[in-house]
Amino acid sequence: YYVCPRCGNLLLATGEAAVTCCGRRLEPLEPAKAPEEERLQVELVEDERFLTTSHPMTKDHHIAFVAFATGDRIVLQKLYPEWDLQVRLPGRGRGTLLWYCTRHGLFYQYL
Repeated sequence: YYVCPRCGNLLLATGEAAVTCCGRRLEPLEPAKAPEEERLQVELVEDERFLTTSHPMTKDHHIAFVAFATGDRIVLQKLYPEWDLQVRLPGRGRGTLLWYCTRHGLFYQYL
C-alpha cells in the first residue's frame, strides 16, 4: 500500500515496485498492529462484516480507506472525510483488516 502525501492517491503493489506520484517516489506503508482501543468494531450481519468506529472523520484527520485482505484477494473501500465510517465488506473467510489514518498511518487487525 502506498499513499501520496501530496494528493492522497492510493496505489497498491503485490511485490517490490518503484512507485511514484506527483513527481516523487513513494515508500510502502508499514502496517502497525492496532492497539485494542484503536481497533475497528466488526459485526457479522448476514453474510457481511459491518465495520464502524468512533475515529474522527474530519478533513485533516480521517480514515481514508479500509481493506480486507485474504490469501488471494483484496476488497478495498475508499472513505471520505466528514462521512461516518460505516462499511460493509464480504463476511467470508479469515484475513487481515487494514485501514489508513491520514494522521497516524496504516493499521491492521486479524479477523
